[in-house]
Amino acid sequence: MTPPYLLLDNVGYSLPDGRILFSDLNVSLDSTRTGLVGRNGVGKSMLARIMAGELPPSHGRCHRLGSVSYLPQHIPIDNSTTVASLLGIDDALTALQHIEAGSTDSLHFDVLADRWDVRQQLQQALENTGLSHLHANTPAQQLSGGECMRLALAGALMSNVDLLILDEPTNHLDSLSRSALQRQLQQWPNGLLLISHDRTLLNTVDHIIELTPSRIQSYGGNYQFYSEQKAIAHAAATQALEHLQHTQKQEHKRLQMLQERQSKRQAQGAKQGKEANQAKILLDRQKERSESSAGRIHQQQAARLQQLGQHVQQAQQHLTQESITAIHAVHGAPPTQQRVVILEEIELPHWLACCMPMSHLNCCC
Repeated sequence: MTPPYLLLDNVGYSLPDGRILFSDLNVSLDSTRTGLVGRNGVGKSMLARIMAGELPPSHGRCHRLGSVSYLPQHIPIDNSTTVASLLGIDDALTALQHIEAGSTDSLHFDVLADRWDVRQQLQQALENTGLSHLHANTPAQQLSGGECMRLALAGALMSNVDLLILDEPTNHLDSLSRSALQRQLQQWPNGLLLISHDRTLLNTVDHIIELTPSRIQSYGGNYQFYSEQKAIAHAAATQALEHLQHTQKQEHKRLQMLQERQSKRQAQGAKQGKEANQAKILLDRQKERSESSAGRIHQQQAARLQQLGQHVQQAQQHLTQESITAIHAVHGAPPTQQRVVILEEIELPHWLACCMPMSHLNCCC
């Protein structure tokens, strides 16, 4: 077993409004290629930021025992972002320029470290991404969203960190770029955590972990293995719920029958007492005993039904947890396009504006 690069120790996170996003998470990540899945909104990206040290947990501790790098699904871009900064080598290129100009400042040598071939790395990265026509100083705002992501991914793979966390890396990539990324990731030698809804990509990992609000569940295989195990668990949870619901229904019928039977007995007892000319005090005592007995039976049955209701609710929650996280295939035929809305004069944020620099946008689906 390889030593872990990262450990989560009872980690939890609460939103600013006090709602608990997840709690008591315990997991270790090593060099095993791992996929992280979970329902939308469960907090996968938040957890990734905690792992990378960008966000402190609300409670618990995250132990980073090696270098960790996190690439978000939305690459932040502003006026100063260039190809070199997307690749993460802008500081090294600047330091090399200063050294070549005659600087002896130790800071420049510390920044450059052993990356004397950084220009060659730049050219190799541009060729690998099919963007060899670009230059280090090309503004990122001139690029499409897919091109920005390809460069950012190339930079992440150049980092050679112990644990690389990629958040939805194929979102902005076409089929050729996705295939190229898969080949690159197959050659990645260190720890890898993939947060993705891309079934094809998740089938290349060796381990799946599923995030829920209360736990992280591990599955020792790729997405196909995960889905098979979840299907088995879902079938068992469904059967258990159906059994409890059937028992609950039978208990309702039983309670109703007992109540009807008790009502008949009370009516018959009252009638017989009157016909036998029994004294009122005797009739009242019989009525009290009957009502007391009926009350005990009713309380017992009500407690039983309440307990069954709690079990049904727990079984329903468990069934929801055992549902397979929706994962899509990204290589299917595109849907028939139909124009449903036209957006005019839309101002887009920087990261999206670089993808669609236009003032008139037609959205079709």
